[in-house]
Amino acid sequence: MHRRPHLIALLAPMLLVGGVLTGCSGGALPGHGGASGNDAAELAEDTCWTGDLLGSDPQEARRLSSRYAVAYPVVAQAIATWPSFARRVRCDRDHQVEVYKVLRLPDLEPKLGDYAALLRTQAPLYATVSRSVARGCMGAALARAVAKAGLPGAVMAPVLPEGASLGWAPAPPGPWSKGVREFACTLTWRQPSSTRYAAVFTGHFPTGSRTCIDSHALVYVDCAREHDRERIAVIDARDAVATGAFPGPKAIRNAFGGRSLAVSDATYRRLDAACTAYLRAISSTRKLTGVANIDVDEWPASDGAYPIYCEADRSPDEKSLITQGSVYDRG
Repeated sequence: MHRRPHLIALLAPMLLVGGVLTGCSGGALPGHGGASGNDAAELAEDTCWTGDLLGSDPQEARRLSSRYAVAYPVVAQAIATWPSFARRVRCDRDHQVEVYKVLRLPDLEPKLGDYAALLRTQAPLYATVSRSVARGCMGAALARAVAKAGLPGAVMAPVLPEGASLGWAPAPPGPWSKGVREFACTLTWRQPSSTRYAAVFTGHFPTGSRTCIDSHALVYVDCAREHDRERIAVIDARDAVATGAFPGPKAIRNAFGGRSLAVSDATYRRLDAACTAYLRAISSTRKLTGVANIDVDEWPASDGAYPIYCEADRSPDEKSLITQGSVYDRG
């Protein structure tokens, strides 16, 4: 089964998917607004915030280090990219952080009474929390689609443009100490934007912010231009690789035409099924199907993820179809 080649040089906007599992990112603004105290605003779904970061104030890290008896460098690293959730703004105006979902982890709550558990990012408990929140942040369509891949612990997310990332963060220390054991699923913009998370799954999202590919020229293009495939989602298979349920870096082989990962056709069919399920959820097209691709140069990626890209394309054994416009066409 022939898979489409990946890009060698990126002449259009690069993708940002690294924030899916490792926490949200955003530009720091001066001060954290007292987010660790009693005046932190309440977390809620469909709320938007400034880009103030909990870790922007070194004194906050020192206070948390002293209170929870966790080494200062460990605390500073843990809270460096967490939003402070100190200043709420209207979502129809420019904002940097949107909380699109709030969830709890009932099975883990007995172990999370002390905020220190969230600061020790190298501990096994934190890894469990991170994986659980990442899976919980998936919407129903993403969760149903990725289940078809048959990969334990896999997480699927929509592909976003440069400057946007998905992540999560716990409630600030003050509310957490009062029993608010909540986690925010976040969409963060490097530059303030009024675009909402829900729009990503619709035809209202600008075509210039989608990721379409001209395979002949091997470049990313605005989806309004002619292209033959569109990258629509990414599956992180790090858990499956860690448990041996999916091939890791040792399965990369040198072969005629370049390097590739030794993955069976049957496995690729399951991955294609997951990609197709997501495509059907966000598009009315029947001319294209979901095709999974793995770039061995990102096996693993710099953030530790093992990304499997879902693309709207013709089947690998069919001739390419030149189209214009994004496959995202739902209202």
